[in-house]
Amino acid sequence: MKQKISDVQLALLVANLIFAGPVISLPQIILQQGDQNAWIVPIIMYPILISLIFIVFGKNKNIEWLQNVLLIGSKSKWIEKVFIMFFLLFVIFTIVRDLRGMIDFVATVLLPTTPNDILMVLSMLVIVYIAISGLEVVARVTGITFSILFIIVAMLPFLLLNEWNFGNLQPLFGWESIPAILRAFYVTFSWMGEILFFLIIISNINPAKRARRAVIIGTGLGLFLFFVVLFSALAVLGTRIIRESTYPSLMLIQQINITDFLDRLDLVITVVWLPTIFTKVAFLLYAINHCFSYLYKGNTNKFLFPIAFIIGYLSILMFKNTMDLLRFSFYTWNIIGLILQLMLLFIFLFVKRNVKMRVEHNEAKT
Repeated sequence: MKQKISDVQLALLVANLIFAGPVISLPQIILQQGDQNAWIVPIIMYPILISLIFIVFGKNKNIEWLQNVLLIGSKSKWIEKVFIMFFLLFVIFTIVRDLRGMIDFVATVLLPTTPNDILMVLSMLVIVYIAISGLEVVARVTGITFSILFIIVAMLPFLLLNEWNFGNLQPLFGWESIPAILRAFYVTFSWMGEILFFLIIISNINPAKRARRAVIIGTGLGLFLFFVVLFSALAVLGTRIIRESTYPSLMLIQQINITDFLDRLDLVITVVWLPTIFTKVAFLLYAINHCFSYLYKGNTNKFLFPIAFIIGYLSILMFKNTMDLLRFSFYTWNIIGLILQLMLLFIFLFVKRNVKMRVEHNEAKT
């Protein structure tokens, strides 16, 4: 039986995809490239991503095709298999990057004496357990963890109000700031383009007619939280400090000081954030499993454990240290991610056309 998720769960999944991973260290390179005007990047990004969503869904009148996209066990044409192969490549790059980013963060902040291999194995055990339970479980866990994180991040500007320095936001826009903003936009796009991961579960939305609105709302939620973090980091820390920080978001929440005995809220917020990155990686692992099931035309849960640990060890072996990971994430991933996302979008339009023709043909028969 095909698992179904609601439009609210889809919105939270999409929001989690574009916030949980990038929030670790992406603000550093965005603020480094965009200087004091980098906070406008999420605002510019929103209409661009909305345009991509409208390209994917088209008109919201004839939505029968949504229920028949990339179904496991169904007949598939070569264009759908090509889409799956590129999607697999996209997911594997992303899961390796995010998993290693999470491991390095935990090793730096929480468990500095624990080897990365041990952290990877323990993390993968939790992630596989969530992913193997199915899409509905992944969506429910994401809904709970992301909702809690949303409330906390939305409160950050108020918790840090006494630390704000509006001098860090000056000078405001000018013609000379446009190249810096464009550079920051380019760095950000390949990360925010990860909303395209929803394509693999597009047939699992109930009701289907609300899928487009759910993705739009989820994109808005994720970008809103990212805007809050960027703007707060810039107003509190300034570009000079952020450029030298590996984890500017952590440094930002370390500035929260409500009373004399409540000055280590960074650990609490970090513990709240960790489940969201776990659920993002679990969703990506579920997407990989879905791709293999589609190609195999049957259930491939039995292969999930070996696949997960191969990916886990890839994340350890591909990067010597945190600086290697950051160089890949900030520079190499920009072009690789952009190319893969554009190719996926282009190929999906052909997949969508084939599915529509198949649905129309079946309707004509009946």
